[in-house]
Amino acid sequence: MEKEQVGFIPKEGVPVPEVWGEDRLYFSSAGLESSARRELTTRALVTGSLVGMVLAVSNVYLGLKLGLWESGSIIASLLAFSGMTALAGWRGSAGPSSGELHLAQTVATSVGIHPATAGLMGAIPALTLMEIPLPGWAVMLWGVGLGALGVWVAFVLRRRLLEEEALPFPTGVATADLISTLRARGEAPRGRVRGLWRAGLCAVVVTWLRDGLRLFPGEVGQLQLGVGWSPLLLGIGVLVGPRVGVSLLLGALVSWGVLAPWLVREGRVAAAGFEHLVAWLTWPGVGLMVGASIVTFTALGRLVPALGSDVLRSGWRRAAGGGLTYWWQGSVVLLAVLLVLFLGNSVFGLRLPHLLLALGLLFPLCTVGARAAGQTDICPVATMGDLQQVAFGAMSQGQPALSVAAGSVVAGAMASTSVGLWSLQTGRLLGASVLQQFQAQLVGVLLGAAVSVPTYALLVEAHGLGSPELPVPAALQFRAVAEVSARGLEALPPGGAMAAGLGLLVGILLALLARGRLVRFVPSAVAMGIGFLVPAYYSVTICLGALLAALVCRVWPASTPASRGVGAGLIIGESLMGVLLALLGVLGLMSHG
Repeated sequence: MEKEQVGFIPKEGVPVPEVWGEDRLYFSSAGLESSARRELTTRALVTGSLVGMVLAVSNVYLGLKLGLWESGSIIASLLAFSGMTALAGWRGSAGPSSGELHLAQTVATSVGIHPATAGLMGAIPALTLMEIPLPGWAVMLWGVGLGALGVWVAFVLRRRLLEEEALPFPTGVATADLISTLRARGEAPRGRVRGLWRAGLCAVVVTWLRDGLRLFPGEVGQLQLGVGWSPLLLGIGVLVGPRVGVSLLLGALVSWGVLAPWLVREGRVAAAGFEHLVAWLTWPGVGLMVGASIVTFTALGRLVPALGSDVLRSGWRRAAGGGLTYWWQGSVVLLAVLLVLFLGNSVFGLRLPHLLLALGLLFPLCTVGARAAGQTDICPVATMGDLQQVAFGAMSQGQPALSVAAGSVVAGAMASTSVGLWSLQTGRLLGASVLQQFQAQLVGVLLGAAVSVPTYALLVEAHGLGSPELPVPAALQFRAVAEVSARGLEALPPGGAMAAGLGLLVGILLALLARGRLVRFVPSAVAMGIGFLVPAYYSVTICLGALLAALVCRVWPASTPASRGVGAGLIIGESLMGVLLALLGVLGLMSHG
């Protein structure tokens, strides 16, 4: 199932193994064996933390470039198993149990999702572009508060969505299946792991040659047309597949190939540079994405009637279960709410009634989004954020920054809730302790804040927001929706209203067509919209990676499982080297130029 929301890498499909019969019995018996002892061991915590730090750095880098993030459940499981098995062999101890592997990947994914939870891909850079600076300590605590609330919502919904309604949450099932396979075989699938490491090393070398030694051309012209020397963009293409890759290319051709030259020729922009052109192209691009979001939210409307039942039937202890007591829940919720209230008022400028309303809408909107994640494996972060922004637009009194801050509340918590429920589905199938999963996710929230915010600050210092290196498409969407919500059509540039309206209509049409039998042949409205907001060579390179991967997998079908490891390795390798080079530049050891 394709994930088309800004904020999550679209995937061609998530394998959903059969979980009834013998497989269900295997999961249950493994869980009964492991739940009798503590699985949140030191090595699970350390391994999960290290893997999570890699995911967090990659997601900050990826999010600022393309507004996407990867949950990392499969990657984290593979890396955790390889690391813990190697450590056990070196020390002569037993290999990791299923419970340890699961809790290690739970910590890792909780750390890795923090850039989305804290708004480092959308709301925070949007506020910076609106000339509203935010102190780093406040962004850290803001992310901790929203992350903790999202974790709590996931645990409140756990029994209702996972057990009573038995929603599939395919990513969680696929992760449980992988962990069980790793334990049964005693080794990781060599093709995936080998492909990940080799691709990662290649990406590190190419990025060093490109940005460190500057052996490859970095400029592709004023209109950003061409192919980029970017392993990360090729890796994204491998993961998203041909439909999304071609959709990105189509968006780039319309925007940068047709509209951009017209804007320059007609004198509609001050200069032909990326920053000037994207200021106008943002509006049709965001129109496409918002149109798709409208269709998505309308489809989610059928999930709303079950919301009242969730609230009435949940109950704190009953909903969470598994030893997650009132004390644990009450302490976490109280501290998280106090953090959000304090920071929202003193730093983000939201008045107390607005904050209380935002927090009041958090649980209902996260519940609707969680149901979508459970049924379709789609995390509608952008849709929920847009809805909250529109709801607060009329109350912002011409101050779009307030709408951005309010939208970040539900968007951040939604990201944490969805990843939390995917991990909880894995833990349910493996019989993991609910309390230990809760503790593992909270550890990830704290560590994620400590890793993600400094990485974000480093990249912004090195490259600047809104540049071709960091085009921040999700932030442009946040800002555009906030400005229209607060100021109306007067916020748009000349001709922008018509372009945004056409984009909206096309986005709605494409999203409706994609729900029918023509889905394989209909472009993705969200991907096309992103093509308007990022340099054209991003889209060209991603499409090239998608088509090459599809061709290789068609000619050599046996290489299909390893291809996802190659894509992940390319993304991680360039991200880590990119952050390292940014650090060297900030320290004055290397020029940014």
